[in-house]
Amino acid sequence: MISRNTAFVAVTSVIAYALPTYVIVAPAYTVNQFNVAQWLAFLIVSIPFGGRVIGALSYQKIIVSLGSRLTFLTSLFSLGIISIASGIVSNIGILIVLRLLVGVMFGLATSFAVEQAIKTGNRFITALTMSGWAIGWIGGAFAYLDLKTWYLIALSGGITIPLSLLYQKTDSFKGEKIKLGLPSLLSVLAFFFAFEPAFILQLAPTILEKEGGLSWLILGYSISVPMYFIIPALARILGETKAIIISTSISALSGTLFFVTGIPYLVVIFNAFGLGINSLAPRISQFYGAGARNMGVALNAAALGGVIVPVVGSINIKIVASLITAISMIALLIMGIKVREGIAVGNYRSTSNYSSISNSVERYNLKYIKIINKLQNYITRSFKRINLSNKRVLAILSTIDFHFYHRFG
Repeated sequence: MISRNTAFVAVTSVIAYALPTYVIVAPAYTVNQFNVAQWLAFLIVSIPFGGRVIGALSYQKIIVSLGSRLTFLTSLFSLGIISIASGIVSNIGILIVLRLLVGVMFGLATSFAVEQAIKTGNRFITALTMSGWAIGWIGGAFAYLDLKTWYLIALSGGITIPLSLLYQKTDSFKGEKIKLGLPSLLSVLAFFFAFEPAFILQLAPTILEKEGGLSWLILGYSISVPMYFIIPALARILGETKAIIISTSISALSGTLFFVTGIPYLVVIFNAFGLGINSLAPRISQFYGAGARNMGVALNAAALGGVIVPVVGSINIKIVASLITAISMIALLIMGIKVREGIAVGNYRSTSNYSSISNSVERYNLKYIKIINKLQNYITRSFKRINLSNKRVLAILSTIDFHFYHRFG
C-alpha cells in the first residue's frame, strides 16, 4: 500500500503531464477549422514543441528560484490563461505566439512532473506519469467529439486553473544549480527517432476524421498506456535488443501502411508500439553519450522534431509521412543494434560510469559516420522520387548529415 502523500504525488504528477498534453494536442483534431493553408494549420498544432524546449531548458533555473510547489502552480495556472486566450483571438500571428507560450508552460509542467515522479523511486508512478502523453490525447479526442469547435476546446483548457490549486499536495523540493553539458548529436537523434511516432501522429486525426474513425485513435492511445509498462517488461524478458527489433519493426510496418492506405485499425498498432518505444529511448541515448546531467537536454532538443515532422509530413501524407516514419524506425533499429555490438547489454545495464560509455562512443565514431552516410543516401534517393516542389523537405533532412560532421568531423 502506498501512503496518502505518495498517492497525491502520483496524482499531481499525472495531472502535470496529462493536462498540458491535452492543451498542446487539442488543435490536431480541429486543424481543418483554422481556414488557412494546411502547412500553416499544422504549424499552429506543432509550434508548442518549440516552446517546450524553451520551457524545459528554463526549468532548472525556475525550480531553483520558485521551488516545486510554485512551479506547479505557476505553470498550470498560466497554461489555463493562455489556452483561454488562444480560443478568443482571431489573428493567426497572435495565435501562433500564444501556442508557443503553451509549449513553454508544457515544458515547465512536464519537467516538474517527471522529476517529482522519479524522486519517489517508484517505477509504476514514473511510467504512469509518462503515459500522461497518451492520456492527454485521449482527452483531446473526447473533447473534440463533445465540443466540436476549436473555440470551445481551447476554452476547456482553462481546467488547469482550478487544478493548479493542488500545488499544496505536491512534493516540496528545490533544484540544485548545476552546469549542464551539451549531449552528443547521436544521443539527441536517439530520442528524435524514438519520438517520431508521437510527432507524426499529429497528422492522424485529419486522416481518421475523413474515414470516420476517430474511435480507432482513441482505442490506440488507450492501449498505448499499458504499453509504457509492457515494452520495458518485454526488454527484461527477451533483452533490450530484441525488444527494440520487435517494436521498431512493427511500428515501421504499421505506421507506413497507415499513412499510405488510411486504414483506421492500423493506427491502433502504430500507436501502441510507436509510443511504447519511448520507454527504451533513454537506454539507447545513454550509450551514445547522454549522461545524468544532460539527458533532459537531449530529450528536449529532440522535441524540436515535433515542430518539423508534422509540418513536413503534411506536404504529402502518403509519401512524405510514411517515408519519415520508415526511415526513423530503421535508424532507431540500427542504433539499437549498435548498442548491443558496442557494449554488452548486461554491462551497460549495471554501469553508472558515464565516462566509460562516452569513451566507447569515441571508439565507434567511424562506424556511426558510415551509418549516417547510408541513411543520408537513402533519404536522398527516396526524395528524388517526389516532385521538385518538395526540395525543402530534403533540405531539412539533409541537416542531419551537416550537423553530424560538424560535431564529429
